[in-house]
Amino acid sequence: MRIAIVGLSIEIMLSSPIPTGIEALQEYSAEQMLQGDLWMVRGVLERLAEDEVCEAVPLYWATALPGGPMTREAYDHVKSKTLELLAAESPFDGVVVVNHGALEVDGLEVDADSDFVCAVRATIGPDVPIGVALDLHGDMTPSLLDAGTVFSVLRTAPHRDDHQTGYRAADQLITVIRDGLKPKKAAVKIPILVPGETAVTTQEPGRTLYGSLPSLDSIPGMLEANILVGFAWNDRPWTSVTAFAVAERDAALAREQAIALAERIWAEHKNFVLSMETAEISEGLQRALSAPEQPVYLSDSGDNTTAGASGELTTVLQAALDLPGDPDIVIAGITAPQTVARLLAAGIGAEVTVELGVEHLSRPRTDRKVQAVVLGGGEWLELGGFQPYRSKEAAWAKVRIGNAIVTFHSQPIGITTPQHFRAMDIDPAAHKAYVVKLGYLHPQLEDIAARHILLLSDGTTQLDMTRLEWTRIPRPMWPLDNDFEWSPNASLYGDLS
Repeated sequence: MRIAIVGLSIEIMLSSPIPTGIEALQEYSAEQMLQGDLWMVRGVLERLAEDEVCEAVPLYWATALPGGPMTREAYDHVKSKTLELLAAESPFDGVVVVNHGALEVDGLEVDADSDFVCAVRATIGPDVPIGVALDLHGDMTPSLLDAGTVFSVLRTAPHRDDHQTGYRAADQLITVIRDGLKPKKAAVKIPILVPGETAVTTQEPGRTLYGSLPSLDSIPGMLEANILVGFAWNDRPWTSVTAFAVAERDAALAREQAIALAERIWAEHKNFVLSMETAEISEGLQRALSAPEQPVYLSDSGDNTTAGASGELTTVLQAALDLPGDPDIVIAGITAPQTVARLLAAGIGAEVTVELGVEHLSRPRTDRKVQAVVLGGGEWLELGGFQPYRSKEAAWAKVRIGNAIVTFHSQPIGITTPQHFRAMDIDPAAHKAYVVKLGYLHPQLEDIAARHILLLSDGTTQLDMTRLEWTRIPRPMWPLDNDFEWSPNASLYGDLS
């Protein structure tokens, strides 16, 4: 049983000003996939290794830090390489595609994940089953549902189950091949916009909704039911929450479970609100610095690089500098390539005049000159241990401005683990407060934070959907529209006969 593994896993923010080009890609060969402990891929490989009749054939996988629209050049590069390898190494009994679900390509007027999986389907033929592993912040379309055979979706946010999700995708695929199944699929598009921070699975309603999925999987005749929250910031016709179900043989069962799950989600739609501690910028900073707990982590949610924002805004830093006294605070992950170049040229120990805000791209410039002492930096930031994104970051510089420690970076960076801080010689727990360009905290930071405050900052990932411009999503759509009637039967697609 030869099973190929491929994929293109990138979360794209259409309004982010920095495009995702070839230079942003992390590309993994077959050998690197086997040795790299890669996001979701590792779970696929573990399941295939458990079965003696399975031969895992990793071919090629590409990813990147979330960012602006993927260039057509970069997409065509990954797509053509994937299809060429599939054609050259065929035949296969099955294929696992490890994607994200929120891929968008400049100039491509269809959902890019759908286009990619449909191209895989066209290459391997109509009879070879495809297992698709997705992030829960992805979208579903009729063409993607049709092209895939079975699906597994992350069930935790913050994400702690990539390994299990890849494992389940491979496990379902093996079942389909071994038992000769022709699974039936049904999906319901639910007219709500849910940014990830309002659907964390440690809080309601996400906790109960996602927690119910294993019981649906265990229904006789079912393979899996899943929820895609969608990528709420992208103004595209396919942006929304999706409930979908895959049954072994029974189309009626798939429809029944998809509709029932969609109805439960719709019943809770007005409860998809921020449940963690939140504050406006100045209030949140003051609250953190006066808190009895340490360390307090604050999220600059409007400039969240792990959702695709470019991370260049200095709004929170400038607010921190306006606070009285000398606050013990670390503000990390500001994208400012020109500033980094000047600081590295000056050298460690130098005092440099830095102009904050001149490198703003997604919001207006807010020029402010400050004196910064260079504490460290380099042409590369090396990271140890497993990372879902880059393991070798671009040029960076660490400075002290007053009593605040600030890190600038020549490319967007997702500072998601204590290892990121240690790589910059910053203790991730010794300071009173830390600001990171995230929404919810990623698991390893969540585990060490004594307290977390989400700052309601402006930016391309700001969390009030009503403040964004919408022209292409279907209406009505909550929370842009309120008190409208909706029926899941009108939004149902898949195997309907």
